[in-house]
Amino acid sequence: MNITELCAKKLKTLREINDYTQAYVANQLDISQNAYSLLEKGATKITLDRLEELAILYKTTPQDLITEGFDSVLSKPQDPNGAHTNFPPALSVLEKKMYEQTINRLESNIERLYEMIGQITSKISVSQSQ
Repeated sequence: MNITELCAKKLKTLREINDYTQAYVANQLDISQNAYSLLEKGATKITLDRLEELAILYKTTPQDLITEGFDSVLSKPQDPNGAHTNFPPALSVLEKKMYEQTINRLESNIERLYEMIGQITSKISVSQSQ
């Protein structure tokens, strides 16, 4: 199976797992339903930009869409009781690092904003007491 066929199979399965219609996915990609249908059939080669858009839509990576062995994306995950869950597959080390960096940056921004609020509050208190 070549990359185009593999990607096409995964796209169709992911769309069905997420209960999306071809029209919905096409709308997200700003293309026609017919153009998206051709992607799912493997009749059209997918561009890197389109691959990235699809990876975002399905909360995965472009690499996972074009490589074999990403079976966790192709079946609905289940909890121990057999119920379907909507949790994404396990995060890669790179994704975890990216999220940790984002969290650290946001926490730093929050601290800075609290300091600014404190300074503004102090200035308001001083001006009101005069």
